[in-house]
Amino acid sequence: MKRVIEALVNHLGVAVDSTEDVILEKMRGLPALAVVTDLQNSLTKALGERDALQGKLTAADEAVVEGHLTEFAAVISNDNREFWKGQLLANRAAALVALKDVLRQKTEGGKAPADGGPGRTPLHNRAAVRPVVPAGDGSGTPEEDGKAAKIRNRAHEIAAAEKVPFIVAFRRAEKEVAA
Repeated sequence: MKRVIEALVNHLGVAVDSTEDVILEKMRGLPALAVVTDLQNSLTKALGERDALQGKLTAADEAVVEGHLTEFAAVISNDNREFWKGQLLANRAAALVALKDVLRQKTEGGKAPADGGPGRTPLHNRAAVRPVVPAGDGSGTPEEDGKAAKIRNRAHEIAAAEKVPFIVAFRRAEKEVAA
């Protein structure tokens, strides 16, 4: 019985040498078992209601996303529908901006935006490409072309034979051929 009393005293947070009156007073402050059961039932009910509302919210959110997917069906194929659904669920504002931009570019034929914002620029602008004239086509004198070829060939030989970087070998070959 002494162990039970010690455990009760520890649980109540009173000193071991407390009187019975102090212990009984502390015990009166404890909630009754019925009150604890009522609180647990209320908590269970509130959690159930929260889960139900969360389910309704998720269903409404998915309905809105499906509406957006239908709205942008012209630019969303069946292959990337799940990707755009995930994007709309994760960050709807940014995904809608991107989809509106894609739709606008598709309807305008890929032209730059009318508001002066950045348009779509090609990765490679082939219009600016100029042909490179190959060496030895007569652009330089035959002596210059022959000398350059000799320096290059000798630099390759030096680099391979002595295991030095090509630039070092090239500088040495320049000195050899110039002499």
